[in-house]
Amino acid sequence: SRLALPELVVALGGNGAVGFAGRAVLSGPLPGGSAQNLVLPLDGTWSRAAGLAAWRRCTPIAFDRLTYANLTLDRRALKLCPGMGGAILRADARGVRVAAGAPSLTLSGRIGATPLRLSSGPIGFAYPGAVVARALDVALGPPATATRFHLANLTARIGKDVAGRFAGTDVKLFAVPLDLVGASGDWRYAAGRLTVTNGDFRLVDRRPAPRFAPLVAKSGTLTLVNNQITAAAVLHEPSTGRTVTDVKIAHSLIDGRGQADLTVPGILFDRALQPATLTPLALGVIANAQGSVHGTGRIDWGPRGVSSSGDFSTDHLDFAASFGPVRGATGTVHFSDLLALETPPGQSLRVASINPGIEVTDGRVTFQLQRGQVLQLEGAKWPFMGGTLELRPVRLRLGVAESRRYVLVVTGLDAAKFIERMELANIGATGIFDGELPIVFDQNGGRISGGVLNARPPGGNVSYVGALTYKNMGAITNFAFQALRSLDYKQMRIAMDGQLEGEIVTRVRFDGVKQGATAKRNFITQRFANLPIQFNVNLRAPFYQLITSFKALNDPSFVKDPRDLGLIDAEGRPIRREIVNPPAPRTKPSDIQPPASRNAP
Repeated sequence: SRLALPELVVALGGNGAVGFAGRAVLSGPLPGGSAQNLVLPLDGTWSRAAGLAAWRRCTPIAFDRLTYANLTLDRRALKLCPGMGGAILRADARGVRVAAGAPSLTLSGRIGATPLRLSSGPIGFAYPGAVVARALDVALGPPATATRFHLANLTARIGKDVAGRFAGTDVKLFAVPLDLVGASGDWRYAAGRLTVTNGDFRLVDRRPAPRFAPLVAKSGTLTLVNNQITAAAVLHEPSTGRTVTDVKIAHSLIDGRGQADLTVPGILFDRALQPATLTPLALGVIANAQGSVHGTGRIDWGPRGVSSSGDFSTDHLDFAASFGPVRGATGTVHFSDLLALETPPGQSLRVASINPGIEVTDGRVTFQLQRGQVLQLEGAKWPFMGGTLELRPVRLRLGVAESRRYVLVVTGLDAAKFIERMELANIGATGIFDGELPIVFDQNGGRISGGVLNARPPGGNVSYVGALTYKNMGAITNFAFQALRSLDYKQMRIAMDGQLEGEIVTRVRFDGVKQGATAKRNFITQRFANLPIQFNVNLRAPFYQLITSFKALNDPSFVKDPRDLGLIDAEGRPIRREIVNPPAPRTKPSDIQPPASRNAP
């Protein structure tokens, strides 16, 4: 220990009071720490009656180094001013009292081996008593990887230990784009350990376009000892209070490395909580979800950056989309980058059923989520009318409006199963069909462009088994319809083009046609039996919107209100529906015959 008095003036008053002034330089241990070249101006009085009073006005203080516990402050000069008592230090019959304040502080140093930088607004200190600080900014760690704290209010009680409360606190880990906002809680410092309890805060995605909605935590904990931070909290969705994830964090202030382990015990989606409540990425894609999702994740960070991963599963998830109800989605998705929502190729979900009007069941969707909110649909396949319906691979940028092209491949569609599924009681058909339906979406909407279905050899049969209603068309016309009630064909080609929200033009061409086994025959029709016959039929009708879902993937603004689509009722409850078929149109001869043939067979 060293005490130097380069200057000292002592004056003795007539009443026995002593006044002194000068300068002292101290090095050595202090209670709880030590000082090196602490320069203190000396200014005060002492008397037997009034005791000691020192530093009655604002006083500059400088030091080369100052330590308290494992806190070390670098060389600095600052100015302290007395409180309302009129002196920074008083010692009398009531004991020793210290009270000082500063309009602001700017300090640097280390906690253990961790760099520290600190600045503040007004700060006050009293012993015995409390510390009060406003607008306190703290950076812990190397500048490139610092953990930053902003504390609007900090209070402490000084006794055997130092304890208090903080409020209005924001915490930013450099490497992790998630911030703690508006944190508050209780803290205590003793024996080199900082402990935080009853921590409340909001967790916010730092990115300009947030991928996650804010979550809240209650009664979180944090411990800082030996330059290691450990913390734990349970995060909840704020409007429902439901648990989203249990988080455990470890972080080293020495090298800026750390990790967060996430456990999702099971997020229940129902009328109160929907996926869009947790992430804006779900807006315009799904609604009215029913089911739960569970899984685990991990985030690691350090000087080289951040890595994250996770596995999340659902055992049964139902939801409404613009293309109809989806039921029984099951499977596990592995995220190679959880924060960026990226997955490896080959992620797969099984879907029990999708019902856009014609239900497809027991399908599987394979996909990859790529950086930049890109969905790479690697394929989707369902059993469909005795065959399969398959979506060819396509790359989608979610939420971006641009021209896109999709191709639906139909393989092995059984015409008889199609007629049965559509409940067309007066029509019978046989044949197996293959083909493609290209779907194009751009600024003008969606359209089918060049869709074709072809019948496989050897063809099939089309028959009408209902009662004819063309009673006023003449005997010859009715005779022709009776003769053609059953047609065998060798080739059938169905071509489709048109706007999805307007008219679709369907061109049906029959080749190699002859009367079927159930058609009426007589002398005249037998003369036609060996003649080559070809039918060309053109139909114009609104498209039964099977593929509207792609609009949601192209641009969420295209998604209609699920209530308008009949997916949910006014109260948000799902409408359980089976296949919905439009009523049969009331046809007139002009609907299927051109005027030139209206009076001819």
